[in-house]
Amino acid sequence: MANVFFFLLPSYRVPHHLRQLVYITNIFSLILSGLTLILFFILLQLFGWVATSKYIILVIIVFVAVIFFNKRYWNFGRVIFCLFPVWAILAITLYGKTIGTSQSFITFFDSRFMLLATTVLPAIVFKLSERLRIGACFASSFFCITFFDPIHNFLGLGFFQRGFNVPSYYYINYVALIAYFVILFGIVILRLISESAEASAALLINEKDDINKKLSNNNVQLLRLNTESEAQNIALQQQQIEISRSRELLQEANKLISEQKARLINTNTHLEALVEEKNQSLLNINEELIKHNNELRQFSYTVSHNLRGPVARLLGLSNIVKGISNEVEQKQILNFIEQSAFDLDSVLKDLNYIIDIRNELYHVREKIMLEDEWNKVINILGENIKPEFTISNNFTAAPFLFGIRAMLHSILFNLLSNAIKYRSPDRSLIVIVNTHINNRNETILEVNDNGLGIDLASQHENVFKMYKRFHTHVGGKGLGLFLVKTQVEVLNGTIEIESELNVGARFSITLPTPTSVDKQIFFESDAAQMYYDANMNNTMLIWKRNVTSVDYRNAFESLLQTLKTYNTPGCISDLRNQGKLNDEDQIWFVTKILPEAARHGLKRIAAIGFNDPIRESYHKRMRETAGALGIDLKVFYEQHEAHLWMQSFLHDASSHK
Repeated sequence: MANVFFFLLPSYRVPHHLRQLVYITNIFSLILSGLTLILFFILLQLFGWVATSKYIILVIIVFVAVIFFNKRYWNFGRVIFCLFPVWAILAITLYGKTIGTSQSFITFFDSRFMLLATTVLPAIVFKLSERLRIGACFASSFFCITFFDPIHNFLGLGFFQRGFNVPSYYYINYVALIAYFVILFGIVILRLISESAEASAALLINEKDDINKKLSNNNVQLLRLNTESEAQNIALQQQQIEISRSRELLQEANKLISEQKARLINTNTHLEALVEEKNQSLLNINEELIKHNNELRQFSYTVSHNLRGPVARLLGLSNIVKGISNEVEQKQILNFIEQSAFDLDSVLKDLNYIIDIRNELYHVREKIMLEDEWNKVINILGENIKPEFTISNNFTAAPFLFGIRAMLHSILFNLLSNAIKYRSPDRSLIVIVNTHINNRNETILEVNDNGLGIDLASQHENVFKMYKRFHTHVGGKGLGLFLVKTQVEVLNGTIEIESELNVGARFSITLPTPTSVDKQIFFESDAAQMYYDANMNNTMLIWKRNVTSVDYRNAFESLLQTLKTYNTPGCISDLRNQGKLNDEDQIWFVTKILPEAARHGLKRIAAIGFNDPIRESYHKRMRETAGALGIDLKVFYEQHEAHLWMQSFLHDASSHK
């Protein structure tokens, strides 16, 4: 097969790190030219030669030409491969409508599907580091999809200008735009994960090759030593007359050889252990890749099945409403269209939430009091909890854990709401929640109920799958247990279920206790370090050197994102090595960052080194703005003083409980 497609291989001029992408571009160009040729013959068979036929032939020629462009101008060829289909599709559909006034309304939809398909091309042929080119290609698809109808209307070719009168037509613009962002974010995230995994695998392979080279050198040295030993033995045999003197020398030589062999054996053992460790790392990476591939298949399944239904209904209902003149029937069809739109919106929100769970920001662990979080869930579900229900908890053995608050809240909410929703009609609901610590210092959270239960004999493989339901007499989407398992895995935990039909269910969640929760670094550069202290619910910012405007703004934008996520009430900032800050950055901070931080829960700032004369104007602006926002600002000379001040608020909070 490689010999057949040898002409698709990139030339020697193409840089090594781009050869695979250029090769992929050539393959896809050949495939797309063939698919376009098939489309041309289909159109020729159905409609004969039309005015746009020659331009479709031009598209085929351009796709083939991309292969030859890539031999010398590979960047230009890849850009043409991504941009040309987008603008060619738009140009051909405009030209076809210009010369053919009797076209049906279908021509206003088919181009959108092809434009959506072009969204995946930039992520196939470009690395994410090629920001300008990949950004231009994504922006081109976005522009053509977004302004599809404005361009038609400007040229007098609009849907309603052509006499079509489906009132919900413009809604397809929003559907297409939402589908564009789903495809865009999905393919970019998968590209990011793939590139990261490839880089890690390449690094481990290089390390393994270095270790193998060392092993080979040691084996050569061992062989050389063995050869020397044999030569010494032959010499000893030839010098029988000096046996007494030679025996002493032989003993010393054998001792030296034994020591060298022992050292080599130890070295080989150590190197073999390193090789085994690296092999295990490679296996772990492969398992991670398999996991991501499974997630990709699940994502593709959801997009192809769960999005296809609402979109198909929207298109079908749009066609039906066109031929109905009765207002009552039109209103009924419009209600169906609205319901289909709600279904589509619900699926998209589910997908966005699942992607958000994997966001890298959620790696910081908070100290979460289980009693407080459980009471919040009870309050939210208050209207659904009947007086006859028995809901009890016992968090005495493990009153708190370190995790992600939003995810733990979601886990408790889903398990309790499921217990209420799927309770047995034959008995009053009983829910018992408790925690304890196992012998590995892991927190075990157990939720027991006496509800309808699940038949694990037939449904064990489906319990935690997406959109799987086991009782259809009440409403639901079958997403709750899938989210629970996903969130438990993000917390590096495991979940087990024991259940019997018409008896009840028991969920057991095991969560590890993280180490070093008082210094969880979430931002690190040569200019600054930021970490989160879960014991004090406090953020620490340490400046390492004189900072530039870019250093300063990057650090505080990251800090603001953390404050928004965790609503941290306290922040310690060590300014002693920061240097002098210009007025423009000071004003930016007090007008943009500080008000947002206050809005998301920041109540106090401990500044170390703010009393330096070079920061006089900075200190004045901070003092005035913090006072107006209700933020307590205090200046210290050393870090331990600031830590003691922050800890005093923990003691105060405990005394008020």
